[in-house]
Amino acid sequence: MSVKAGWKQTTPFLVFCVIAYAWGDLMFGIDTGSFGSLQVLPAWLKDFGHLDPATGKYSNPTSRTSIMNSVVFAGKLVGTMLFEPIAERLGYKYTMYITALIQFVALIIELTAKNWVVFTVGRIIAYLSVGIVENCVPSYISEISPAGVRGFMSGTMTVLVTVGNLWGAGMSRIFATETRRIGWIIPVAIQFLPALGILVLVPFTPESPRWLVSKGRTDEAIHSLNRVRPAHDVSNGLTVVEVQAFEAAIEDAQTMREGRWSDLFRGTFRRRAIITGLLFWFYQSTGVQFVNIYGPTGKMAFTYSVIAQACGIVATIVGIVVIDHFGRRPPIILGSFVCIIFNALIAGLGSKKNPSVTEGHAVIASTVMVLVGSKMFQCVSFLMASEIGGKSMRKKFMGYGTSVDVLSAFVFTFCLPYLLKKPGANLGPKVGWLIAGDSLFAFIFSVFYVPEIAGRSLEEMDELFEMRLWAWQFKNAETSGVGRRIAQLEAGHTTGDKMEMDEYIEDSKKLEKQRVEVGQRQS
Repeated sequence: MSVKAGWKQTTPFLVFCVIAYAWGDLMFGIDTGSFGSLQVLPAWLKDFGHLDPATGKYSNPTSRTSIMNSVVFAGKLVGTMLFEPIAERLGYKYTMYITALIQFVALIIELTAKNWVVFTVGRIIAYLSVGIVENCVPSYISEISPAGVRGFMSGTMTVLVTVGNLWGAGMSRIFATETRRIGWIIPVAIQFLPALGILVLVPFTPESPRWLVSKGRTDEAIHSLNRVRPAHDVSNGLTVVEVQAFEAAIEDAQTMREGRWSDLFRGTFRRRAIITGLLFWFYQSTGVQFVNIYGPTGKMAFTYSVIAQACGIVATIVGIVVIDHFGRRPPIILGSFVCIIFNALIAGLGSKKNPSVTEGHAVIASTVMVLVGSKMFQCVSFLMASEIGGKSMRKKFMGYGTSVDVLSAFVFTFCLPYLLKKPGANLGPKVGWLIAGDSLFAFIFSVFYVPEIAGRSLEEMDELFEMRLWAWQFKNAETSGVGRRIAQLEAGHTTGDKMEMDEYIEDSKKLEKQRVEVGQRQS
């Protein structure tokens, strides 16, 4: 499906639905953007830091910094594991309501905390909601968006996460010299807004037609699809045929008895699981956590943080614009190459004993570029995890991928402070050599292993991976099953009157039945 055809199928109401769900990702963005700066704010350190009697100053010990930045991912891991059963049973809309309510509880705990332990408990609960919403948003958007613009639509969540990062960093910059409690209360309380936005906006959106079909609620699925597709598709009966195609795809998945967690590492799903897991690993390991912890210090730290997040927004916007035109592979190939170069620069220049002012500025600029490069992996990893699972495993792949993301983030946020500072290895910027080496592996992985699936319907994935193609062969591969028919329907292509369309979907079912029988014989 071409990008042009995808935009022709995009309606203003579809854009509203995408924004309503993507708004929820501000929760994670604001927290991560603000906490890195929040924990060095004078007001926060006064209430939660450790007082050094010798200097009379407040600070956070390395062990406490490590714990506070890493243990919260336990809550996020639980959230990623809860997403699939909650969404499968209740649907996407009620899942979003649950995340908003959890966020309210978490923020109340944080705002009333009297010590750092209670504050951290509040953040753990907040990350529970983040774990759910990070799965729910891309999954819903990928299911309602035409294939030709799925990358752009799903990528809006990455933009809003980065906007949240900038928002959080900006709030900390405003209160950089405030010593009263208000200096940390306002940056934390502002996180109520995303949760409130969910409760206000999501009720006006339709439930996912694919989810409704999976529950046998065909009439509701047609009604939901009618709301997000162009009027001429509705009047031509094209949405009815598309829902019939969804039904055919689900019937085939049931025939193959797919959709269990045990299937994740079986058959063609095994290759997809490796791809998904490594995409999320490389998102965390190519430098985003490194530059979050190792960055400029002193009075300009807050300003540099704001600049870095602003550049991140530009990078994500560029990423989601090109991801449908040029595909999924080019952004991560370029992003990993950028991370190799600039992590090496951080290590080489930053480890000099007496760096010049120019070299110091080059190191700071390199941290920004590493952030930009890693944003490419963020755009692609969440998008591909939401689409690569095919007819029956999308939610499970999304949950599995984000679980890898959480575990990877935990490893890096816990270990990096000890690698960078005393009483650990105290490597400082030399850690950049390790990250550059990891980025080289990311580059090799991106070139030789990540397939090109831009413009494909969600239901085409199973057939594509059954062909056992090289990564670069996916782009021009021809499919013939029901997935191809859905891609054509999403593009607004029709063969004529209603009778012809009924024959069209019947042909799709026959082709898919033949493919399923072949797959069963091979297994």
